[in-house]
Amino acid sequence: MTAYNSSNTNRLIKASSDQVRVMSEVVDFSSTTNADTDTFDVIGIPANTLVVAAGMDVLSAGTGTGTIAVGDSGNGAYYSAAAAPTSAGQVTITDDSKVYSSGDDIRLTIATAAVNAKVRVWATMISLDKGGSDADTDSQNVTFS
Repeated sequence: MTAYNSSNTNRLIKASSDQVRVMSEVVDFSSTTNADTDTFDVIGIPANTLVVAAGMDVLSAGTGTGTIAVGDSGNGAYYSAAAAPTSAGQVTITDDSKVYSSGDDIRLTIATAAVNAKVRVWATMISLDKGGSDADTDSQNVTFS
């Protein structure tokens, strides 16, 4: 197994943001040497972020028996079960949102065999830490009586 990391290390959604953001990256598997059990960390998830949904859109269909699942480091198929990218269009996603207390990544996991499709990986995210920092070092700024 090879673990691939995106060259985009910037986690674009900032902790002070309170807007829903859609992040996406295109991955052209025909430009990589990949195999069964390889993982691709594609989109960074900052700490204290809610991922509302994530998925994959097949832009150019591939050939072969390889499959791709969309998940994270804890569950490689959390957002989308393994699917063969042999026809263009959105891959079926789950309805599960997830809160990340520490940073993670939207991860693609290859199974069965190599894939050669071109896909867009996307994630809809919102920060849960408006005005704070993603390091969980915030202090109380209100009083109670």
